[in-house]
Amino acid sequence: MIFVEGVEFSIMKRTERKWMYDRLDGRNIKPEFLNGVTEFIEFCKEHQSCGDGDKIRCPCPLCDNRRFYDVETVRLHLYKKGFVRNYYEWVCQGESFGESVSRVQTNPYREMVIDALGNNQEHMLNEEVDVVEEEPNGEAKKLIDLLKAAEDPLYEGSNLSVLEMASRIASLKCEFNLQHRCVDGFASLMNDAIPNNNQMGRTFNSTKKVLHGLELSHERIHTCPKGCLLFWKVDAQLDKCRVCGSDRYRKTSRGKLVPAKVMIYFPITPRLQRLYATKNVSEDMTWHAKNPRVQNTFAHPSDSEAWKHLDATFPDFASEPRNVRLGLCTDGFAPHGKFGSQYSCWPVILTPYNLPPSMCMKKPFMFLSSLVPGPKNPKEHLDVYMQPLIEELKQLWEVGAMTYDISSKQNFNLRAAVLWTISDFPAYGMLSGWSTAGKKACPYCMDKSKAFWLENGGKVSWFDCHRQFLPQGHPFRKNKTAFCKNKVENGMGPHIMSGEELWQCVKDLPKATDGPEALKKLKSAKKGWFKQSILWELP
Repeated sequence: MIFVEGVEFSIMKRTERKWMYDRLDGRNIKPEFLNGVTEFIEFCKEHQSCGDGDKIRCPCPLCDNRRFYDVETVRLHLYKKGFVRNYYEWVCQGESFGESVSRVQTNPYREMVIDALGNNQEHMLNEEVDVVEEEPNGEAKKLIDLLKAAEDPLYEGSNLSVLEMASRIASLKCEFNLQHRCVDGFASLMNDAIPNNNQMGRTFNSTKKVLHGLELSHERIHTCPKGCLLFWKVDAQLDKCRVCGSDRYRKTSRGKLVPAKVMIYFPITPRLQRLYATKNVSEDMTWHAKNPRVQNTFAHPSDSEAWKHLDATFPDFASEPRNVRLGLCTDGFAPHGKFGSQYSCWPVILTPYNLPPSMCMKKPFMFLSSLVPGPKNPKEHLDVYMQPLIEELKQLWEVGAMTYDISSKQNFNLRAAVLWTISDFPAYGMLSGWSTAGKKACPYCMDKSKAFWLENGGKVSWFDCHRQFLPQGHPFRKNKTAFCKNKVENGMGPHIMSGEELWQCVKDLPKATDGPEALKKLKSAKKGWFKQSILWELP
């Protein structure tokens, strides 16, 4: 798993122009955007050969670089409408692909290597690679190989380094979801197109070898074919599931034993630490604490009641703005598409909300933490697959992880907390332990639901359940014709339960991870609460 694919390369290119899509502060244009537009105009003036005389291409969403206007008209368009989407590189105005905005002559890929491997190897950076007289250890060799790849040209006379080419290929594969075979063909074609004495690999595997030192770890954990348990920790040496007796391994046609089912776990701690090891991101991780808030507006998750409640309840956690607030989401998807084999797998994704609004919901900052295998919905067994993640989150909350912040040049103890979950209704039931099927499906009304069965359709209907939430005296409450016939709604909506009240409801319920007896109870449970969610183990 190459971290560079989704984060390092994209961040390095885009964050220096993030002002392009952060235009407004309420009703006013931000000073950073005004300065950035001036920088853009000056750039266009320096590249007049790409314009039409004194006119330049306008990159606003309406013109989309197809129309030429004078400088002030383009400036006005950008103030009013902003830039066209994802136009981080001004190629239509004469900027070559990959050209750095900075006027300082530095090697960004060398900087990326130093950032990624942290400050522990700084004593090596001024040494010549060729004068190492002893065989370097593992970490030192990673650094040496990556620095060499960042300095060596792809071929004699090339402006691209070996590391830059590998990073771009990996980034393109991730951004456009390219298959390995497609990347192999592209790499082979490029290899034939450039001079023979080049250092470019012909396959994606050879590209991954160049980036090997930047990758972050993952674990492959064997699971019961029926999802009863993980062959992990105390059960790591078992050959059969102690719950259902299913075999851990199956035989292939050649007689080789392979695991029947495997989940992949991606530890979240090193991924959060990598954010603070990246210069362009580490400063933004404290945006929520430094940016002035506007009263009675919701512009960022830090404006939410959940965020404020966590800060008030745990002031020691809130006192360190670099501590991370996370959102957790999961959903099933078919990797083979609608017309492929019927297979559904379930990713569990964590998102850090410390970042500014323009960054915190972007793809590079959505960290895949667990990949639950198919082919079917894990249902009540989802908690079994989430055990490694919950254990690591508990460790991050209770103990933390010593982390180097490159923006302040300091070490600090990084802690993290999950604020909320985001999911569709079926996944909500799997995560919460409340059944989202039948008359009691509403997690707010619960046992007081006014849903009813349709006489002819045989399905549950929630028609006219909403009037109870209207203010007293609302004309809809007295309406006997537009809703249920001859019915007047005088009741009030059910009481929304607090966290303490919900805990009283579930504290004695079985867990999916408790073993065979608990699992039997889950399967025979009636609608409503059917388990104690593993999320209750978190603060």
